[in-house]
Amino acid sequence: MAYKGDVLMHYNLKKAFTYIFRYLMMPVLLEIIIESLSRKSLISGIGYMFSSPVLFSFNALIIMLTLSVALFFKREIFVFITVAVVWLCFGVANFVILHFRVTPFSAVDFTMINTAISVSGHYLTVLNVLMMVVAAGVLGFAMVSLYRRAPKHHKRNHKHIVVSAMAVASISLALVFMKSSSGSVQALATNYTNISEAYENYGFVYCFTNSIIDTGISEPDDYSEKSVKKIVNKLDDSSKNQSKSKNSDDKPNIIMIQLESFFDVDYMKNLKFSKDPLPVFHKLCKNYSSGLLKVPTVGAGTVNTEFEVLTGMRQRDFGVCEYPYKTVLKSTTSESVCNDLASIGYKSHCVHNNNATFYGRNTVFKNLGFDTFTSMEYMNGLKENLNGWVNDDVMVPQIIKTLDSTQGSDFTFGITVQSHGKYDVDIEGEQPIKVTGAKEGMENQYTYYVNQIAQVDNMIGNLINRLRKRNEKTILVLYGDHLPSLDISADELKNSDLYQTQYVIWDNFGLKKSDKDMAAYQLYSYVLGKAGIHEGLITRYHQQMDWNSNSYLSDLKTLEYDWFYGEKYAYNGQNEFVQSNLQMGTYPVTLEDVRKNKKGYIVKGKGFTDYTKIYFNGKSLEGYKIDTAHYQITDEIDYDADEGYMSLQYAKENGIVDEDIPNAFIAKVEDKDNVCLSAGKPLLWNFTTLYLD
Repeated sequence: MAYKGDVLMHYNLKKAFTYIFRYLMMPVLLEIIIESLSRKSLISGIGYMFSSPVLFSFNALIIMLTLSVALFFKREIFVFITVAVVWLCFGVANFVILHFRVTPFSAVDFTMINTAISVSGHYLTVLNVLMMVVAAGVLGFAMVSLYRRAPKHHKRNHKHIVVSAMAVASISLALVFMKSSSGSVQALATNYTNISEAYENYGFVYCFTNSIIDTGISEPDDYSEKSVKKIVNKLDDSSKNQSKSKNSDDKPNIIMIQLESFFDVDYMKNLKFSKDPLPVFHKLCKNYSSGLLKVPTVGAGTVNTEFEVLTGMRQRDFGVCEYPYKTVLKSTTSESVCNDLASIGYKSHCVHNNNATFYGRNTVFKNLGFDTFTSMEYMNGLKENLNGWVNDDVMVPQIIKTLDSTQGSDFTFGITVQSHGKYDVDIEGEQPIKVTGAKEGMENQYTYYVNQIAQVDNMIGNLINRLRKRNEKTILVLYGDHLPSLDISADELKNSDLYQTQYVIWDNFGLKKSDKDMAAYQLYSYVLGKAGIHEGLITRYHQQMDWNSNSYLSDLKTLEYDWFYGEKYAYNGQNEFVQSNLQMGTYPVTLEDVRKNKKGYIVKGKGFTDYTKIYFNGKSLEGYKIDTAHYQITDEIDYDADEGYMSLQYAKENGIVDEDIPNAFIAKVEDKDNVCLSAGKPLLWNFTTLYLD
């Protein structure tokens, strides 16, 4: 009996040591690996354990809590390893992402899969993709094999469940205790002013977990109709009425251009250039209103700056690393500069020399109130740089086209792309501007980047020359969305701030120069104020409130919560902003006639691009664009005599969609993935020259 007891005790001790290693040592090991990947150094990862022991332990406890879920499963080992592998994959994903951008991996990146895939060709080689596919295949095979071979506990008695629950509860209580008692882990996710620094200080696991939990805007403690009305009542409506009374002829065109990864490189302490890469921008800053612009992101995350500029709302009031374009704005309309200007007769346009679906803009722009959206699929004469991004010079005629498209005043928002990363490309030949002083190993990247923004600067000059020739009052706002992903540190900058770019406000009717630093969410209200326009609640809030007051940001957050998540008290409980009928392209693609020719059939119309396709009876016809007004069909056209003729009016009255109208030609614009962005009005066979033949 004694021998049996010794064996049993030995077994229990062995089992205990196994669980200690599995659930205590493994989280520590995983945390070291993850932090080493995040910091790109094993020594730094281990060093974090000693320099910040409380935070390190807190991160390890989070991993331990997730691993302990395995205790409740019959296939405990399989679940345990699966959770561990998931954490390792997150660590590797963060390592890879940090190689291409400054902002670390967060939960919101899962919503950006389509965007990531669309830009992957600019960053990954075929070999990179192949290696990733092979790695994923090997991992998948390994996990399947593990599932089949891992031991299975057929019984989980009540004692085991109780002990497991107590273990999970103990870990949870430890996390709560550490969070509430230790100042080092009390940092609120919503107070992160620098996401990259937060990940470095508080650890990847902690910050990543916060990005899952902390989404949207939390309800303010004093949120009520009374508290919201108190904020609204501070605002003076008299300025609003003044802007409405203005004659339409007095309202200037307003153009805002978001320059991709653009900033004044003279702010780099050590860089020197063979000649000024930004002569136009520097001259503008000298003669017109300009200043530093606080942006919510660095190295990536264009649309978060874009969100702030277009809505006047602060992105950091939302969840950690949240992209409102991928969350609230996917399904909710919002006050915006477009909607505010629409109330006084403006039409709003966007011009972007990249894919329409990038960041879901073709959906989001409806909720922001844009009237037209011209993406690269609606442009001709596209040229790409060495990195595969479309050159920005195509933006100039497209912006001018938006101004010509209406009789009244226009708001045009331009989004450039030429200076997008990555910057480590093979430079062909001698570059116009030589760059010296770059960090070792970064000379090529900086040379490429500087010469790209020099071309952007030239585009700005060409645009201003075009605008000067027009007999229309115009305001042009230029700003950078974020710093480029060039491994820049704050101590390399004269302003010591990675979250600042620059802006300048040009005009052709003598606005007074007034230099002022501001945040991106203050920019459009400031510009409208200079133009004498005071429409919109958010507009007037920024124009009238003291930016340095203690309640300025908290009251703004209350208004943001009220609109997106609350009862809309500030808007009398009403949704004042309806989704716009967004037209793709400044002018729609139209069909005028189809006739026979030697190669097949020639289509006459307007607005054809390389992304235009012609359909007949629902079938895509083989062919190609000749020019903007002619399209060659090389396919056979099968007229269905049995279906005969159906009028468009009849189809409309009977709920028949355009694609189902028999014997009708339709011009569609499709992106590179064959996603239909828009379709023109049907052209019936009976209204073409073919009918007469």
